[in-house]
Amino acid sequence: MSASPVVVITGASSGLGRATALAFARRHARLVLVARGAAGLEDVVAEARAHGARDAVAVGGDTTDPATGDRAADTAIARYGRLHLWVNAAAVSSYARFWEQPAAEFERVLDVDIRGYANGVRSALGVMRSQRSGVIVNVASILGEVPQPYSAAYSMSKAAVIAFGRSLRSELALAKSPVHVVTVLPPALDTPIFQHAGNRSGREVRALPPVYPPSRAVDEILAAWKHPARGERTVTAAGRTLVRQHTKRPATVEAAIARQTELGQFRSKPSGPTTGNLFSPSGEPLSVSGGWGGRRAQTRRLLTGAALIAGAVAVVRAVRTQRD
Repeated sequence: MSASPVVVITGASSGLGRATALAFARRHARLVLVARGAAGLEDVVAEARAHGARDAVAVGGDTTDPATGDRAADTAIARYGRLHLWVNAAAVSSYARFWEQPAAEFERVLDVDIRGYANGVRSALGVMRSQRSGVIVNVASILGEVPQPYSAAYSMSKAAVIAFGRSLRSELALAKSPVHVVTVLPPALDTPIFQHAGNRSGREVRALPPVYPPSRAVDEILAAWKHPARGERTVTAAGRTLVRQHTKRPATVEAAIARQTELGQFRSKPSGPTTGNLFSPSGEPLSVSGGWGGRRAQTRRLLTGAALIAGAVAVVRAVRTQRD
């Protein structure tokens, strides 16, 4: 393992992508950082260098364009001579009932969150298969295993990312390639994805409790880099428990998640329709945190989350009673 790995990170200007970039910067990595917005990219490049990156360079572009991934891979090789790790973290989201969401917005979520990942993997494999080494990390979501209402496109895309990783691992094994593909499944994280999401729900969106610090997912990405033989990593014990429960009783867990989403995902304050950052970068200052943490806010949200979980358990019990 290189002491200063060459790492490409998509979606590096905010949220989990930015947190991952800074974590590798503290480990003196050489970074190729990819995002759409030039200002946000330059900010994170400067921050990465201040945090100890051996070097950092920006590659602007939309991941749905195959040329963006190719330019990132070419930059890594031209500047550093190798590519050790590729992290696909660029994603967009939107909240709406499926039948009320314009087709263009639904398709945009799938385009960024599926085709953008495929483009990145294709570019990474073009280098890694030739050098016969490398790790690809695709950031999926718990929602890929346990989908929720009002997020059909996002949940669908994350399920596709999970299936994509499983298929890739099989193909690489059959080809006797030493390249590894790891899928990381985070729960709700304290990032700006909720503020940046498109929204046609009619209500203001908030992070669904319980909300975890991005560092929990970053730790799993770092572990994937160090120990890539484990193909999937679900973040937090609660996340792993939820996935197991869904496997055993999908209908009852989905009913509970639907109720929890309805009560906890939205504020009572009305909100007009917005496309968020679906089609263009957010004009707001970008950061790792979405402001959903803080001691007082986190305590309040954990109490809310506990109440919602209690309600979800009641739904599960009611469904079981009806079945019995």
